[in-house]
Amino acid sequence: MNKSVSGCSRVGTLVVGAGIVGTAIAEQLQSRGHSVLLVDREAPGRGCSFGNAGHFATDVVLPLANMQTILSLPKILRDPLGPLSIRWSYLPKILPWLMRFALAALPHNARASCNSLRALNGRSIESYDRLLTRTGLSELMTKNGALTIYESESSIAANANTVELLRSFGVEIELMSGDQLREMEPDLGQQVAGGLFFPKTAHSINPYRLVAELAGAFQSQGGAFLQGEVCQLVAVEGGGGKVILQDGRQIEADRVIVATGAWSKSLAAQLGYKVPLDTERGYHLMLPQSNCAISRPMVSFERSFVMTPMEEGLRLAGTVELAGLDAPPNYQRADVLYQHAAALLPNVSREGATRWMGFRPSLPDSLPVIGPAPNHKEIYFAFGHQHLGLTQAAITAELLADLVEGKTPELDVNPYAISRFGWL
Repeated sequence: MNKSVSGCSRVGTLVVGAGIVGTAIAEQLQSRGHSVLLVDREAPGRGCSFGNAGHFATDVVLPLANMQTILSLPKILRDPLGPLSIRWSYLPKILPWLMRFALAALPHNARASCNSLRALNGRSIESYDRLLTRTGLSELMTKNGALTIYESESSIAANANTVELLRSFGVEIELMSGDQLREMEPDLGQQVAGGLFFPKTAHSINPYRLVAELAGAFQSQGGAFLQGEVCQLVAVEGGGGKVILQDGRQIEADRVIVATGAWSKSLAAQLGYKVPLDTERGYHLMLPQSNCAISRPMVSFERSFVMTPMEEGLRLAGTVELAGLDAPPNYQRADVLYQHAAALLPNVSREGATRWMGFRPSLPDSLPVIGPAPNHKEIYFAFGHQHLGLTQAAITAELLADLVEGKTPELDVNPYAISRFGWL
């Protein structure tokens, strides 16, 4: 395959989408000897992967769709700057998604999602070890665990059942007192009453650099990257597909993998697959001169946000806004994160702070789509990883590469099939 692609060309494998998921897939296939072209409208990692919380959240095995979320929605949605908000002008459009979300929250459905999330997350760190060792990027993942912190004894009691549920799904958790937490993280304030330590999680010191350097490693081994916006996907008789870029260029491929995150819905629909994909708009506030030296991600139980130490400063992230792809950002949702951080880290500074907003691709059952297009030979999907794109990218890449090569993956991929949404 030529690295320079112009006009109408034919390639072996075409991966559409250069976020962490698409880039990991491209590198995995290239490492197995496939000829791969990676395409994105932006440079690798400039989308959602640029601004995520940087947390390999292997402990997150409870889907957002659960009865606790449903019961708390009336209270949550009264606060426009709270951990979850809906732009009311967007409500008519997202209502079908919300109905599916409520169905996914039923106890038996939520438990099935738990099992499927655990299956992916339980293999996440091992998959990343293989990926980052192979590409020489191990320094970009720090295995220092993560904390959930409580501000009151009542919160500790209120979350006790959830802690036991997480343990029943194999999540390793250590209970910590406030003093023990301050010994681990001296910058925490005295109002922290206790917390949880998750020793088997990790974080990235720079998730954008992780994607950019992974793309660089992919290209150094013979892979190619093309910057251009894919507007149309057409199946080709006999297998594979053809994409048409916004500037008119056309690329035919023996095999096409759609990994365009929040923009995957329209490409799947062009092939006749209707998926209830919507977006959880995420915000972050980056504090380059935070005046704090925490050493691991810390999640606030009461405030529902995460603080992650990175090489560029302290990143505050983690809220959800349901407003689609087109509405302008509400950067008050980023600014309020500083107020939350200041309540937990008394000496934190926002000098030089920068704000960001991005789009998480979210499906109602909190599971991604991973696998082949049932009615189209040699077309595959890998999207909808919601908050867990960084966490699940490496294992997704290995599973998808096995499917491409006709191998039996190490776990059952049926729960992630696109057919679960009843498009037939």
